[in-house]
Amino acid sequence: MNPQRIAVLGRRGTLPILLDLGFEPVGAIDASFLFGDPFHPLIMDEAGEAGVEPIPFAADGPNLEEVALLQPDLIIGNLREYEAVAEQLQQIAPVIALQWNFIDPIANVRNVASLMGVPDEAEELIADYEAQLAAAAAATTDVGTVSIAGFFSPDDLRVYRDLNTLGQIVARLGGELVPTEEQLPLGPDVGVTDISEENSDVLSGESLITFVNLDPETRAAYDEEIARNPLVQALPGFQNDRVLEVDPQLVFGSAGLQGLRVVLDQLVTFFAN
Repeated sequence: MNPQRIAVLGRRGTLPILLDLGFEPVGAIDASFLFGDPFHPLIMDEAGEAGVEPIPFAADGPNLEEVALLQPDLIIGNLREYEAVAEQLQQIAPVIALQWNFIDPIANVRNVASLMGVPDEAEELIADYEAQLAAAAAATTDVGTVSIAGFFSPDDLRVYRDLNTLGQIVARLGGELVPTEEQLPLGPDVGVTDISEENSDVLSGESLITFVNLDPETRAAYDEEIARNPLVQALPGFQNDRVLEVDPQLVFGSAGLQGLRVVLDQLVTFFAN
C-alpha cells in the first residue's frame, strides 16, 4: 500500500497518528465543534504544513462532494462516523473502516500503522512514550487519592476509573483512584459511571481531575456547573485547591501520542506541587 492522497474521515486520532507515522493526508474531517479549530490545536500547525484540508461534516456524514474534490486514493476513519454513506464513499476511493478503541489509544496507533503497512514506525513511537511514562512514574511520589470526573451538565456527571487511559496513567504514577469499584460499580459504558448531583460526594479524592472539552460552549457549561453547584464546591479537591483540568480528547487519543505526552506532563507537574 502506497497511498498518495489520503482522506481521513474520523474526528478522533486517525489524523495525528498518520502525521506521526509520516503520512500527509490531503483532507480530514472538520471537528471545530469539538476542538474550536478544524483539528485538535496540538496538531493544527503540523496539519497546515502538510496541506490537510478540513472536510465539512454534517449529521448524516461527511460532505461527499468535498471528499470527491480531493481526489483521494484512500479513505480511512472511524466506521461509526460515516457508515450511513459507506457505499457512496466506496465509489470515490477504497475505504479502510476503523473500529476505534476509546479505552486504549495506543491500540489505535498500532492498528492504524498495521493497516498502513508501517508497524515498526508505530512501535518506535510507542516505545518513546512508554519510556517517558516510566521516567515520570519513577520521579513521582506521594500522589495520594485521586478522583477523575466529568461535570458536563447537572444531569451529566461522570466518574472515570482505571479502564480510562487517564486513570491508568494516574495509577502508574502511584495514585489511588477513588471511588473504588466496590464503592461505586462500573456503569454499562465501560470505564465510566454516571452519577447524580446528590451522589457527587463519591469523588472523595484528595486531588480531583476534571475533564473539560476545548470548545467555548462546553467550557462555559463547565464553568457554570462548577459555580452553581455547592456539592461540587464542597468536594475535597476543590476545598484543597487540588483540581486539574484536562482535555478529554487528549486522553481519547485525538492528538495522538503527542497528546498523551502533554497529559503526562500536566500530571507530573500537578502532583509535584
